[in-house]
Amino acid sequence: MEKRALLALVISFVIFIGFGYIQQKFYPPSPQKPATQPVEQPVEQPAAPKPAISPSPVATPTTPSTPPTGVQKARDIVVDTPLYQAIFTEQGARLKSFRLKKYWGHLPFQKIADFNLWFFGIDIQRYKRVGNQITDPKELVQATTPDALPLALAWETKAASVGAAEVYQADQKAISLTDQDKAKLSFTCVRPNGLTLVKTFTFEQNSYRLDLTATVKNQSSNPLEGDLALSLTDDFSEVKDAGFTGFAWSAKKSRDTVASGSLKESKMIGQLDWGSLESSYFMMAVVPPPSDFKFTATVQDVASKIMTATFRTQVASLPPGQEISLPYTLYFGPKDLDILKSLGLGLEQTVDFGWFQILALPLLYVLQFFFKYLHNYGWAIIVMTFLIRVLFLYPNHKSYQSMKDMQKLQPKIAKLREKYKDDREALNKELMGLYRTYKVNPMGGCLPMILQLPVFIALYNILGYAIELRHAPFISTLPFTDIVWLADLSAKDPLLITPIIMGATMFIQQKMTPSPGDPTQAKLMLMMPIIFTFMFLNFASGLVLYWLLNNVLSIIQQYYTNKYMP
Repeated sequence: MEKRALLALVISFVIFIGFGYIQQKFYPPSPQKPATQPVEQPVEQPAAPKPAISPSPVATPTTPSTPPTGVQKARDIVVDTPLYQAIFTEQGARLKSFRLKKYWGHLPFQKIADFNLWFFGIDIQRYKRVGNQITDPKELVQATTPDALPLALAWETKAASVGAAEVYQADQKAISLTDQDKAKLSFTCVRPNGLTLVKTFTFEQNSYRLDLTATVKNQSSNPLEGDLALSLTDDFSEVKDAGFTGFAWSAKKSRDTVASGSLKESKMIGQLDWGSLESSYFMMAVVPPPSDFKFTATVQDVASKIMTATFRTQVASLPPGQEISLPYTLYFGPKDLDILKSLGLGLEQTVDFGWFQILALPLLYVLQFFFKYLHNYGWAIIVMTFLIRVLFLYPNHKSYQSMKDMQKLQPKIAKLREKYKDDREALNKELMGLYRTYKVNPMGGCLPMILQLPVFIALYNILGYAIELRHAPFISTLPFTDIVWLADLSAKDPLLITPIIMGATMFIQQKMTPSPGDPTQAKLMLMMPIIFTFMFLNFASGLVLYWLLNNVLSIIQQYYTNKYMP
């Protein structure tokens, strides 16, 4: 049985290494496409906003019954705020670009050299930026074709769907929210059959929230029947985050998700509280209007990693000369827990830390608390590691004591193994009696590891999903050089320094640990540092930092335990 365990571990390790080699050899990552830079538009002071469209039905139409003239070519409308720059196109009144000013798209690194072996590699990079200004803002709109741009609005009937690709007329050329709290932008599309669609956006100076009022007007002589459809599309193929990408929603306050690329057919969802196309750190969300109309969402994979979500509101019948307005709430921005909570829309559910959410949230708050004073999440992780170590001080002490007691029993255990080497059942019975006589728990040495495992998993999820850790630096460059080192705690150590040192500390820790009596178990324990080192090569550097410091503190405690404890 001991030989089987050792053989199983060796096979698992070979499979682990072989899988990485096959993935690197036959399925290399696709080359990254250069980010398209939207054309900068001159920002003008906004004209006086038009009166808001009433959400209630009216008897007298307020929009001309003929299409607007003089606007043949679709223009781009730039909306500039302190938090983002949005570019809308009159072609479908869709969102063409949404760039977050406070978040990098990619850190400005210039690769000097790299060395790749199987599934891990060393990247030698240098900064290519000047100063601290963000020159490559995060772009949320990743559509590659005009018909895939988000926020298309269509009036869908059994015969046709109109409005999504029509040319709208905007009531302003540009908007700048530098000296005003709010501003509105309206797009109007008048169809020859008397159908008029109006999309009115409301922007706030310091908020990622957008309000959209979709208005349908019937200026024909016949009733109109159909559905009002608002759609979002996102391309996740260029997302490098290791976490979730896809559609998330809440129905009756219960969150659920479907990953991009996993749908073989379209999926319909009803009774939504909200729906969101999201990645680990950012999202585009729609909160439906609070109305009595039937509201559903249809999600489908258009192509690999390209997903579309269409939000439909069923309008039974719209009489001639009447209009209906539906207010949507949109959120385009980071998955920041504090920001989302402040909106009061329930979108904080999108920040999901998995099974150990109940432990991850306090850890995140602790990191944020230390960051307020240290202004560096690397040092915040170090202080938090010390704090966790203090909390586990007594369990660790009991663990070392248990291992010392087990070591004292090794001569007696060796004699029992020799005496009952051909009778496994009798051996186990005698060993249990020996443990009871000397009050020794053979599993006591594993207790701290079991207790710290949830902390490790919770911290792993925080580094993968908390926007605070994205691109958070610790020691950005190697001392006395301009070579990038720990410039992003949510990414791996590009030089592999910290995981290798972490493996060395694990080896030292294992050598200091009292040797178990079972030779097979002793060999397994000596292989653990090697296995962990390979595992940690591609882990987030913040997680490696935590485990490395935890090992160093364990070595210090174990040294004093071995020296002063009898």
